Amino acid sequence: MRKFLVFLVLLLILLVVADRGLHAAAQSEIAKRVSAQYELAAEPAVTIGGIPFLTQAVGGNYSEINIVTGAMNVGDVQLERVDVTAYDVQAPLSELMSSAPQAVAGRAEATVKLPYSELQKRLPEGIVINNEGGEPRMSGDLSLGGFSRPVSAGLDIEVQGDSIAVTPVDVQIGETDLNLGGQVEQRLAVSLPIPRLPFGLAITGIEAKPGGVEVSAEASDVQLIGGQEQQGQAQQG
Repeated sequence: MRKFLVFLVLLLILLVVADRGLHAAAQSEIAKRVSAQYELAAEPAVTIGGIPFLTQAVGGNYSEINIVTGAMNVGDVQLERVDVTAYDVQAPLSELMSSAPQAVAGRAEATVKLPYSELQKRLPEGIVINNEGGEPRMSGDLSLGGFSRPVSAGLDIEVQGDSIAVTPVDVQIGETDLNLGGQVEQRLAVSLPIPRLPFGLAITGIEAKPGGVEVSAEASDVQLIGGQEQQGQAQQG
């Protein structure tokens, strides 16, 4: 009986070791495939949820996979980070290890970070975006009425059609007797075409945060690996 118990304990240990080993290998393989698909300079962080892993691998159905990339270029726009969580992922382990793997998720939710540098390079020269009291503001010297005047404004950001629109609010202008508010608002308004996001994500919300623009996005029937996504659509900056 004692030998049998020892055998069971050893068997359980081996199963746990195998489970964790395959878990790490699958995460590494997904990271390599996503990195190659989007031509990233560094592999993303991949976390496969659910315990034990072996039962998911055998069935080829993973309840949750989280992928966090570093900086990524989509078109002429650089994203600081893409944090996507995919649910109900169909990807047998043998498929992941094949030469042409496929991994499809039933749905995905994501947070995409757009750095203020992408908005700033579309603003007039000399205008920068900084945090003031925990809130992002545009500020700097702007040529108005033949003179350079200090200006400052908050950011109201929203999605308008196929663009991200930034409207200046709470506009402040250095000492002047002229009514220049309308000119400042026009000069500081920014429109950024929405880039084609990775994983077929579509924007559902947007907010100006102290560290950058935070975009909420989601998708269904997501091709995480393989399919029609082509290398070069999103590239590392």
